[in-house]
Parts: sequence; structure tokens; C-alpha cells
Amino acid sequence: MAIALLLPNGGLLLAQEPPAPTVLETIRTTGLLNIAIREDAVPLGYRDLNNDWSGICLDFAAILKRQVIANIQQPAILVKLFKSTLFNRFDLVNDQVVYLECGPNSIRPDLSYDNVTFSQPFLWTGTQFLIRATDKQRVNPNGSLAGLKIGVLRYTTNEKLIQERYPGATIQIFQGATGRLRGVQALRQERIDAFASDGILLLGEALSQNLAIGQDYLIVPPVPLNCEQYGLILPRQDPQWIELINQTLALPEAKNLNQKWLGPIFPQVQKIVNYCQNPTGAMPSPDP
Repeated sequence: MAIALLLPNGGLLLAQEPPAPTVLETIRTTGLLNIAIREDAVPLGYRDLNNDWSGICLDFAAILKRQVIANIQQPAILVKLFKSTLFNRFDLVNDQVVYLECGPNSIRPDLSYDNVTFSQPFLWTGTQFLIRATDKQRVNPNGSLAGLKIGVLRYTTNEKLIQERYPGATIQIFQGATGRLRGVQALRQERIDAFASDGILLLGEALSQNLAIGQDYLIVPPVPLNCEQYGLILPRQDPQWIELINQTLALPEAKNLNQKWLGPIFPQVQKIVNYCQNPTGAMPSPDP
């Protein structure tokens, strides 16, 4: 924005407003690293039994904090956490409330925000179903699923895909911070026949609810109906910050977070990653 200054001789001088400070300059000034994390996305971000934030995103925040400290050459900064949701995650970054949002964010080219972009992808996933093992023959993703009741979160890519691919199914909508938890509970209580979500989130929620995947419950099909990449939500107009985030994601300790948090179910997630990176290759074994 140009500012008009009145000169002594009555003339005008247009002075350019100084550029807005970068993220790193702001952190150096305030000492705060503002990050938004989800509360409903096990294992990426969630509240544990003590109501403390936990998950992959919290560990990534700690790694990023060290990288920022080294970059701005300050002895210490504080990480300030904000709660993000399916509905406010882009606004928090676009409105400069936070400097990144970490959660299950599918990288999309069609965003309508001026100051929002994505990091490099850090995880592949896609839509799958959590079902009761006793329903393995009845809930066949290769069929029409006509007459079956499918649970899904509102305003997700999963909802759109299920509605388009299975028009004969009855869609049961869940929403809010506890939507996925309540959807899985509805499956356990036999109020729905399947719950559809991103495979890694189904595995994470099943793990948090102590479900016996491969025994009492199954995730089908063995590879997702579609493949999507997760990225961190970042401010578009700060290339220095974007570069630092991508460099941090590439660190070995950051790459190892998925295996650390997923533990025994990590091979299943890796199977999906391998398939999505090479979908024309041989399909993985359907063994859970």
C-alpha cells in the first residue's frame, strides 16, 4: 500500500508501506511459535487420557521448534498451541493466527484462500472402511453396498466419494470433534454397517479404542478406494518459512514419527503408502 506524504513545497511523495514481517521475524520478536493441531485425529493430533495434546503433530512441533531456534539464533522460544477443526483449519493460517496447521489435510489445488498453501506431502492415505469381521462377506467394497448404512464425517473427501460411488447406500453423517469416535462406537454397537474414513485415521481410532484389527474388526479394501497426500497448511506468501518446514519434514527424526506412533500397525500404513506411490503395481496381500 502506498502512503501519500505532503512535502514542504506542497508536492506529494508516495512512500511504500514497509513489507509485513516474515514468520521467522515475527517469532524472533514475540518468542512464540504458533501452531494449530487437531483434537480428533488419532494418531496425528488428539487429547490423551489426561486431556493433554498428543500425537505425531505434537512431536513434529518439538522438532520444528529446535529448527526455528537454530535459524533465528535465539536461546529459546515457546510453542503456543491452538485447536484446529475440520472447519477452521484454513482460516487459522489464512488469518495469520498460526504459522502452520498440522492434521489430516489432503493436498488440494482448488483452495479459495489467498494466503494458504501446503507443505511437501508427509503421508499417503485414502478412503477405506472399518467393518465388523463377521460382516466381511456382506460389506464388499467392490459391490454396490445397496441397503447398507455407512457412517462418514460431514464435509470430508470421504463423504463425497462414498456418496458418488455407492448411491444405493444409506449415509449416516457424523460431525464435530468427536465425530470419528462416535462413528466407530456406532459400528461397535451395530447401528451402522461400516465407517468410512482415511485409512490411517481408522487405524489410529481403532488403536485408541483397543479394537482387535484383523480379528474382530477389519479395514477394507486392503488398499484405499482413492489415494491422497497429507500436507501441513502454511501461509502461501512466505517462501522462507515454507522452505524451512519442508526441510524439517525431510529430517530423519521427522520421517520416523509415523513408525514411532503407529507401532504394530505401521506395516499396514506402509503398505498403503507403497501402493499409492505405485498404484499400477501389484496390489498388496489382503491379509489384515
